[in-house]
Amino acid sequence: MDDGGTTYHMDIAFVDRRGFIAIVEFQSSVVTEDDVDRFMKYAVLTHLREGKNVHIYVISTVEEQDRVIRRKWNLFNEFTIYIKSLKSIDGNKTLNRIKQRIKNNEVNNEDIADLETIIFMKSDKSVVELLWEVATLVNCIEDIDGNEIYDLKMFLEMYVRKFVEDEYETQKLMELIEMKKDLYHRTVDTIFSRGEAKGRSIAEARIINNLLENGFTLDEICAMVNLEKNYVLNLLK
Repeated sequence: MDDGGTTYHMDIAFVDRRGFIAIVEFQSSVVTEDDVDRFMKYAVLTHLREGKNVHIYVISTVEEQDRVIRRKWNLFNEFTIYIKSLKSIDGNKTLNRIKQRIKNNEVNNEDIADLETIIFMKSDKSVVELLWEVATLVNCIEDIDGNEIYDLKMFLEMYVRKFVEDEYETQKLMELIEMKKDLYHRTVDTIFSRGEAKGRSIAEARIINNLLENGFTLDEICAMVNLEKNYVLNLLK
């Protein structure tokens, strides 16, 4: 977007299910007044163009702690920037904690928020590796509001578009993100047509291997995807 002279490029913007526009910025330096000025221009231009309220969230890998910046929008309204610091959060520990909570059906909204931002936490894994793990895990979550899962998957899809360069890997990640536990077989069918038995087996094996790599047992996976154990074992040969 531009203001008649300068072109601005936002990282991510989308319409939240509550009706406002959320702008998400990824920041690898401390937020300065110049950044605040830029964010305010994002908000004003977006509001004028779309006619909706705008919220700005900054995901930072360097800020020491979470903070909120407020500036006057006009005489009556205040502009707010929410900064989330991920500098000191161990992504590997967070991921392992969430895996265990998924197994125990104990996932809460805080876990969902962590999954939405885990690719920016400290980790020895690449962003793409983390996206594969989170995309696999999200399909195993049962005891959480469907709207929260929808929002999480929307974030994952945006991350894939922004950070995954390989087109084939992008396609497969998108297909995995769209999978739902009770739609497992239909998901595989969308990856490979019913007439391609070999292709279908490859798709199933890849999904199952992702679950195994994320610490789920064979029995747990069979229950998740509603497949016989012998069938799964044959897929993995």
